[in-house]
Amino acid sequence: MQTASSLSDLRLNQMALEQLENGVMLLDAQQRVLFWNQWLVRYTGINPDDAHGQRLEQLFDVPLPVVVSDAIKAACEHGLARLLSHKLHRQLLPLRSQFMSDGQDHVYHSMMLRPLHNGGGVVLVQLYDLTNAVRRERYLREKEQALRKIHFAQSAEKRFMDTVLDTISALVVVTDARGCIVNVNCSAELALGFSQHQLQGKQLKMLLGLDSFKHLPESKKQAAELRSFNCHMTNADGKSIYIRWTVKAVKKGGHPLRYLIYTGQDITERERASALLQLEREMLEMAAGKQSTRCILDHACVSLEQQLESCRVAVLQVGDDNRLQIINGPSLPESFGEQLYSLQNERLLRVIKSALRHGQLQVFAGPAKGKYWQQWLVLAKQFKMAGCWLMPIQVVPRHSQNMLAIFPRYQSHPHSHEPQIVQRISHLAALILERQHQQEQIEHLALYDSLTGLANRSLLNEQLQRSIHRARRTAGAFALLFIDLDGFKAVNDTYGHDAGDALLIELGQRLRNRFRANDCCARIGGDEFVVLLDDTTDGSTVMSIGESLLTLLATPLPWGEYPLRVTASIGIASYPANGDSAGSLLTSADNAMYRASNCSPAAP
Repeated sequence: MQTASSLSDLRLNQMALEQLENGVMLLDAQQRVLFWNQWLVRYTGINPDDAHGQRLEQLFDVPLPVVVSDAIKAACEHGLARLLSHKLHRQLLPLRSQFMSDGQDHVYHSMMLRPLHNGGGVVLVQLYDLTNAVRRERYLREKEQALRKIHFAQSAEKRFMDTVLDTISALVVVTDARGCIVNVNCSAELALGFSQHQLQGKQLKMLLGLDSFKHLPESKKQAAELRSFNCHMTNADGKSIYIRWTVKAVKKGGHPLRYLIYTGQDITERERASALLQLEREMLEMAAGKQSTRCILDHACVSLEQQLESCRVAVLQVGDDNRLQIINGPSLPESFGEQLYSLQNERLLRVIKSALRHGQLQVFAGPAKGKYWQQWLVLAKQFKMAGCWLMPIQVVPRHSQNMLAIFPRYQSHPHSHEPQIVQRISHLAALILERQHQQEQIEHLALYDSLTGLANRSLLNEQLQRSIHRARRTAGAFALLFIDLDGFKAVNDTYGHDAGDALLIELGQRLRNRFRANDCCARIGGDEFVVLLDDTTDGSTVMSIGESLLTLLATPLPWGEYPLRVTASIGIASYPANGDSAGSLLTSADNAMYRASNCSPAAP
């Protein structure tokens, strides 16, 4: 009974070993095969009957590796267990598989040798099929290597692209499909004043400002188009800059939009130069179109305020009464001009005049020293001014009282580009004012006598025409007095032409002081004068005025030790009794003067 039970247990154990998914063999103390399962049959092609009783090295056509023989011997003779790993021993037994789809029949395996306790020197040898694991590991390793190569290539490409982007002068900003900033290059960091860390994740619209909203792509169709737009923005330092952006979408085929690349070019200097040239051209065109200097300077002030950030611009003048007054300041309130005019401080004006003489931009900002600045500081604080920049408009001494004044709201000192703008406009304004002064001189010479400053024949004719038109319209009347000096040639011959000129100047001043502003006093010849008495109809009044003129002109003028003395003959003509045109009235007055001259006694 005991033997039958042992045989039954042995069969059960054999059946269990046959079901294992790895190779199993039993070796006795002489290293002969006691058991050979079906797994070994499948991978070696040797039947159990052929293997039974044979030594392991006798079953194969090739010699076994020494490590296998040594391990079996140590297990059988000394009872030592051992694991022969595939990673250390690539070929243990010549196993082959007929089920590999890739044509490679080699079986990768490991071997475990374990002596059985109380087994009488019997050794259990287990073979584990690692082919799939090895191939999977190899596949994963190859994939990993491929991925590493791709990653290395991409990293190298990224480093190259980053180097290129950081080297080029163009500004580059990369955003995702939602418009959030992903990356910026060094040029963009320098121009915008923000680091990449500060910008990452921020909306591009918030960086570019309100001007960019209408230009940024809002749909996928717009994003796919190459677009360009100019953007006026403010960098981290508060400086106004102009950037021209070009937008390009990054996507593959029909895949969704991944990135938007914004390539920018800093056109700030170009825009500033263009705006400055435009202003200069406009001022010159206005001057050529004979617009008033006030209109030209008002336009210059408004345009400068657009180019200078948060500044108000005016043209100031130190008047004859030593007071500062605004002659052009379209954006300044009237109350500021009034309070500025009321500032009475000799020290303040002396500092300003001293700055004007240098002909350079002077900056007055910061805590001022001295009590003479306190009035200005109070005024500046009231109207939210951080300082004052003064630039002389004309450095010619007789016109050095004009200056271009810039009142900044936030920055006390100008940015690096702003002094040049102010200087160029002030020089152009100086040319325009000088041109105006020259035109006024030309007009004055054309209408006024250069010696006495009285009206000349041309201006007298204009005034006569206006008086005639007004008198015709209102049925009014006026009188004309024609004056000829008697004895003037003798003064010239006796005392010289300097004495004669001095006498004419004095007589002209007497006439100017004697009559009203709406009356016209003119010198039409060497010693001939005409007075136009506007709105005078009473003949007796005109006669009385004529008699007073005889006395006035006959008053001697001291000239060294001798008085200069002349008399006068006066002829009177009235409108419309003696003529209805300028020529006829002058002729009538001249004839009357000639008759009066013949009737009067000779001058002493």
